[in-house]
Amino acid sequence: MTETPGWTSPGSPEPPSGPTGTGHPAPAAPAATATLPPPAPAGPGTALIPLRPLGFGELMDGAFALVRRNWRAAFGLSLAFGAVLQLLQSGIDWWIHTGGDGIEPGYLWPLTLLFDVLSSGLLAAVVANGLLGRDTTLADAWAQARPRLGRLLLLGLLLAGIGVGALALATVPLFLLSGATGQPALLALLLLTLPPVVWLSIRLTLAAPALVLEKQPVLGAVKRSWRLAGGSWWRIFGLLLLFRICLVLVGTVLSGPGEILNAILSGDPGTLPEGDGTAAISIAVMGICGVIAHTVTIPLSGVLTTLIYTDQRIRREALDLELARAAGLPGYDRPAPTSPPGA
Repeated sequence: MTETPGWTSPGSPEPPSGPTGTGHPAPAAPAATATLPPPAPAGPGTALIPLRPLGFGELMDGAFALVRRNWRAAFGLSLAFGAVLQLLQSGIDWWIHTGGDGIEPGYLWPLTLLFDVLSSGLLAAVVANGLLGRDTTLADAWAQARPRLGRLLLLGLLLAGIGVGALALATVPLFLLSGATGQPALLALLLLTLPPVVWLSIRLTLAAPALVLEKQPVLGAVKRSWRLAGGSWWRIFGLLLLFRICLVLVGTVLSGPGEILNAILSGDPGTLPEGDGTAAISIAVMGICGVIAHTVTIPLSGVLTTLIYTDQRIRREALDLELARAAGLPGYDRPAPTSPPGA
């Protein structure tokens, strides 16, 4: 399944929210007020997520349900990302063990941000087809994302650059001022630099699904995310924060066996064994556990981002009605054009 009907972006500015608070414009005909039938039990060809504005719990449950239902596509696409991240981590662990230095915490953050963007775009087909009651194979997901892969990579590099640039712009002056004045206490002001960086990242977090599903150009996807996230910043922030905490817990459980083995071999949690042989074993086991953890958590994060994007469009643009028509649900067919009187 390589097509996702119903996702075309509006050609005009987004319609204002309706008076009922659902985000739908006021219906012009009785057909537009139809109520979606209750979701059927999950099964082949059955939608897992109701086509309506979703709450916190429904979005998080939906992310887990879609990944579980389409685990081959989700884990197949994320395995490469997890392997790259963990290979780099393992290599740096070995470098530190052999006496290397000069590596600061957070060195993988830009790459992690890039992979988050790529996973959101590559897994957009899983969400789009899942909302229509269709399963997605690895080949299907790749076939839909492949034509957009170049632009998706450019978008990921752009967003990673924006994130790093915004953080540097906010923090470097403080470091320079602290060094020039000899006042380390000024570094406490670093906490004040985080809110604008977080605010900017939330406004841009929906760009990858817009690029893939709406076939937007790179800058068009950035502008689209900016509009869709406007007015819903706190809601999106709360969703992502809560889900990130859940993913950290999941990742901790999956990587726990490697950390336990390392603690047994070294006798000190958080440090590697002194011998090269035992250190290599410890790094290898932690690396395997880390790949598993990344393979599970990366697609969950990407699917949730696309679900939030979808929910924003449902609330603002009545996308659920278009998806219901695309899914062939009864009562949502477009009315046939009528001939003018006397024709």
